[in-house]
Amino acid sequence: MRKNILNTKSLLVSFAMMVVLACSSSAFGNATIVIVNADGVNEGFNDPTPAAPVGGNTGTTLGQQRLNAFTYAASIWGSTLDSNVTIRIIAAFNPLGVNVLGSAGPTYLNRDFGGVGSFPGSEFPATWYFGALADKRAGTETHPVAGNPDIVAQFSSDFNFYLGIDNNHGPLNDLVAVLLHEFGHGLNFANQVNESTGANFMGFTDVFARHNLDNTTGKTWDQMTQAERMASAVNNGRVVWTGLNVTTKAPYVLLFGSPEVKILTPAAIAGQKQFGTAAFGTPISLLAAPVTGTVVAAVDAADVAGPATTDGCSALTNAAAVAGNIALVERGTCGFVVKAKIAQDAGAIGVMIYNNAANAAAGPAAMGGVDATVIIPSISLSRADGLAIVGQLPGVTGFIGKDPTIRAGADAVGKVRLFMPNPVIGGSSGSHFDTIAFKNLLMEPSINPDLTHDVSSANGNDLTLELLRDVGWFPDANLDGVPEVVIGQCNSGVPDLVVSGGNSISDLILLLEQSAANHGAYVSGVAHLGNALRNAGIITGAQKSAIQTCAAGSGLPN
Repeated sequence: MRKNILNTKSLLVSFAMMVVLACSSSAFGNATIVIVNADGVNEGFNDPTPAAPVGGNTGTTLGQQRLNAFTYAASIWGSTLDSNVTIRIIAAFNPLGVNVLGSAGPTYLNRDFGGVGSFPGSEFPATWYFGALADKRAGTETHPVAGNPDIVAQFSSDFNFYLGIDNNHGPLNDLVAVLLHEFGHGLNFANQVNESTGANFMGFTDVFARHNLDNTTGKTWDQMTQAERMASAVNNGRVVWTGLNVTTKAPYVLLFGSPEVKILTPAAIAGQKQFGTAAFGTPISLLAAPVTGTVVAAVDAADVAGPATTDGCSALTNAAAVAGNIALVERGTCGFVVKAKIAQDAGAIGVMIYNNAANAAAGPAAMGGVDATVIIPSISLSRADGLAIVGQLPGVTGFIGKDPTIRAGADAVGKVRLFMPNPVIGGSSGSHFDTIAFKNLLMEPSINPDLTHDVSSANGNDLTLELLRDVGWFPDANLDGVPEVVIGQCNSGVPDLVVSGGNSISDLILLLEQSAANHGAYVSGVAHLGNALRNAGIITGAQKSAIQTCAAGSGLPN
């Protein structure tokens, strides 16, 4: 079953120009990516504005530099993933919404498709796959129109992007990082659930949602009712990714020190609180020491702009009481970053912003805003938690810091958290890693300035490839449709057969990687597994040796 979700009008000008990128430069990764230019004359890729070469980008016009950046980002994905079917991305530059750098998604979905020859087809029945992944697993085009684009992408013509390919972007937004992020969505780093209603697309689950686990209910999204998914979509901090690849590689990327907010005293309201993070100020993950202190309600003058005295939108009248303490401020009237700046000017060491009556039903907000002069940590709280604090003043002490036993961006057992703010943020909720992840990850809802151009855990920087592996982008360097056992950066060439309890050989090796105390124990475990598989007649002696050689040279676990 195929579902075309691209408005066909957008295809009328789509084939003005094509750039073909055949990429096969790594130990695994052999995909051909085609960029289809949908821009008109003198705009986007065709903009003739002169431009000086920058950061390895040799283009001499704005349009050519944009195209070169696309070529570079596509080459990274092409040298990372395997597919015997060309991946086509139709792209354009257009004015987008405020603070929207770009967007991308599939042009069509497919489910219950078979495979040609040795290609496996869909792994799960009644489950949507994005077009590019469906083609990869089918071994052939799954759209009836030959050459139909798999991914549609557009990027803001309003932003002054850094167009170099060397990641030396300074204060500008790095276009290559934005492209890698958006292409990732088009490759199936997203679900097809309406988070506001919990409804599945056309009543069927999707391969991404199958890996979303709610720690409160113990169910994955494909197991839930629509009402349960709707509730889970705002269960901030408690929805995690179940895929084995991401879980195994997370310790190589995410650092210990999970951000947390606690009320220390009085006992009546003490404990951890659900909280939202801010795009401004010092992130909790970067605090040298926790911020601990008395919580003081900020008071400002009632005025026409802000009649309330709790919103912190003008200079605080109790600045002396706030100084050296954590300021408690009510949401509303002015922006979050304005409140933080005013609290900081009063001498606050941190700020807690709780929801106002208009947002009483919502959870802690994801707080946007930009002000480089704000350095204190800022967090948001639900209205219920904020009023509970107000009801115990004076005498409340708070903590904004890190739990050194949990990795930033994971739960207590090491599963990586997904971004599920309350209220739902359209286009962001569910289809990103949580913003508390540290190191910062490519597929968080915002592009962080410290991102590299890595898309995998190979250098300890990212987990995007690992998630795409979990949804079905299996290694297949020779493009014959048979998944291969890859260990680290070494492709053994051994078919990745399903051998035990639904686990493939690669799954069993990943489980050994998770449990091994050191590299020696890991290599020994892989050797024992190889012997068992050889003795069972599942693999040959030569294949066993190939797997063991890859394991020995991997340095895993690292």
